[in-house]
Amino acid sequence: MFCKYNNERVYNHPNLIIRFVESMRVKQLLNHLLPIKDSDKILAAGSGEGHIERYLKNGEVSLIDISKEAIRRAKDNLGVQNNYKFIVGDLEKIPVRDNYFDKVECSEVIEHVMSPKKMLKELCRVLKPNGTMVITFPNEPLINYLKGALIKLHLFNYFFPNIPRDMTEEWHLRAYDLRSFKKDSESRWRLVDIKGIPFSFFPVRYLVVCRKK
Repeated sequence: MFCKYNNERVYNHPNLIIRFVESMRVKQLLNHLLPIKDSDKILAAGSGEGHIERYLKNGEVSLIDISKEAIRRAKDNLGVQNNYKFIVGDLEKIPVRDNYFDKVECSEVIEHVMSPKKMLKELCRVLKPNGTMVITFPNEPLINYLKGALIKLHLFNYFFPNIPRDMTEEWHLRAYDLRSFKKDSESRWRLVDIKGIPFSFFPVRYLVVCRKK
């Protein structure tokens, strides 16, 4: 699945709209993560090939992904640097002690895991008290509506070549949105800020800044 759907294909997609949305996602994510102190410990949860993490030059950055291929590519992309650690592991059972990280970055991951609640519980466990999590996820109802409209107009393949018509066929395990996240996170997380990406009036993605309760 990672080899078929990895994020590099959207960062470098021929469609300008897709590249713009993804670049805005990364920009907003970094705006809420940075600055990072040298003493900070950062968890990149579901890091993929390490595209976002290459911008994290300070602190101890632990990249974890369930895909061995993703971690292999992350090592190739980031090189051997002292501040990067690489872990092949499950986000529903993170092999790290309690209250270890100062910040958690989790981008476009929650819609892929078996249990979003278990993942959010684990991310809360490994984060220090009053630590910050910055998470992004797709606004699937809006995306599916837009896809449906383009399919009816026979324009989908023209505008979005190599993009699945229905991501829930195999890659996304659920159609996720902001309402789903609020429900899954309410017992453990305080939502500090919510932003629509690329724009608040057109939220193809959501970014949420959270703190441990």
